Amino acid sequence: MTLRISTAGLHAQGLNALLQRQQQVARTQQELVSGNKLQRAADDPGGMAQSQRLDHALATLDQHGKNAGLLEHRLRSQESALTDVGSHLTRARELAVQANSAALSATDRQSIAAELRSIRAEVLSIANRDDGAGRRLFAGTRDGVAPFADTGGTVSYAGDDGQNRIEVAPDHSLADTDPGSEVFLRVRTGDGVVRGSAAGGNTGSGVLQASAVTDHAAWNGQALRVEFTASNAYRVVDAGGAVLASGAYAANTSISAAGVQLTLTGAPATGDAFVVERAPTRDVFATLQNLADALDAPVGSPSERARRDNAVGAAISDLGSAQNHMLALRGGTGTRLAALDSAGDARSAGEVSLAQTLSQLRDVDYAEAASRLALQLTAMEAAQKTMLRVQTLSLFDQL
Repeated sequence: MTLRISTAGLHAQGLNALLQRQQQVARTQQELVSGNKLQRAADDPGGMAQSQRLDHALATLDQHGKNAGLLEHRLRSQESALTDVGSHLTRARELAVQANSAALSATDRQSIAAELRSIRAEVLSIANRDDGAGRRLFAGTRDGVAPFADTGGTVSYAGDDGQNRIEVAPDHSLADTDPGSEVFLRVRTGDGVVRGSAAGGNTGSGVLQASAVTDHAAWNGQALRVEFTASNAYRVVDAGGAVLASGAYAANTSISAAGVQLTLTGAPATGDAFVVERAPTRDVFATLQNLADALDAPVGSPSERARRDNAVGAAISDLGSAQNHMLALRGGTGTRLAALDSAGDARSAGEVSLAQTLSQLRDVDYAEAASRLALQLTAMEAAQKTMLRVQTLSLFDQL
């Protein structure tokens, strides 16, 4: 059997070989120029798919880093705001202690009340502070609205109790700034555990100096009421009216019952009462407002003076608890900032690992590629010479 190859076939075969060599050279040259050896998915489908997954993972880490930067800015803004509120509350408590002195005149107390109202306005302004980008710090998840508004001395809240969570690393999210309801509205009063107060209808000059839990095992959280059956006699009853203790009263005497102790001064009148209960929550704006109102109220009788002193004494305790509340929130903010630093370290380690893997998969080994290019150029040159030799062949050369 004789195999015949036409001149046209030889030309076509040589041309195809030359074109393939040119494509190989061009591909290698493109690798050297771009530094990327994965030019087409057809060259390495598995490698291309893996590199795309790695690119996506790196882009996700980059977004997490941007999220962390924004969250850090907002948390540091919250920390600054809480520090400012704490400073104002410290000043308010100093004023309350100053106002508790019998040596002050009515004018002096009115001046203190005016400063307290100014402090209240400053705290309200801080509560509506934003992060510099138009988003409020203390509006919960509704961070595009002004959360607090003062209407006739009563502060209302337009935010919500929600808290955004920001993803700062794979499978790791952190809470955004605290909602204003938690920061400014639900603040424990008294000593944070119990709060004592004088009944509103008291007519004597009795003043509650202190109230505290002395035996947590004996106190079950119930409210207790000290009632004066005479100016020098009292009884302690629970919420159901059961008498828990009774005795004779003298000024500066501590009254104890069911694990709770109260210290009173002055001369209560028959029918006066004092209540100690689990410390309720109240917004700081009301605490400051009530203290200012108590200092502005005219005092013309011993009972009115006792009413004012009871209000000031209660406010001193309430402001102390509010200070502790702000400190606790600052502590929580600091914990989240520390967690952000840890997340940043984890992201950096992840980025390095992914980048190394991606580099091994996609980056060109320039020494190998240059050697390969030289070999391909040699092969293409040989193909070109072969093509020229084939083109010159003819039967007439045999004549």
